[in-house]
Amino acid sequence: MLISGDASERRQAMKAKQGSRVGQIFADGRQIDEALRMAARDAIRKHALHDAPVVVWRDGRIAWVPAGELRATTQRKPTRKGTRSPKRGR
Repeated sequence: MLISGDASERRQAMKAKQGSRVGQIFADGRQIDEALRMAARDAIRKHALHDAPVVVWRDGRIAWVPAGELRATTQRKPTRKGTRSPKRGR
């Protein structure tokens, strides 16, 4: 059972978090989108390395697709000179 005071406290807590770094990242969304793209590229690369198919959702159904077929569609887009962020640890 939800008590209105609890909802009010949650709203206040959410407003406070929106100003935080994490809240700003979620509000903007670009860093999250890039992290998901990088994770997908990494997963496809690992599947290709082990010659394993990748399970994807196509046309409302599950499909097993050779990783090589997906690699061609997920290559990194070229960036303008100077806009690429430096690699970590270097």
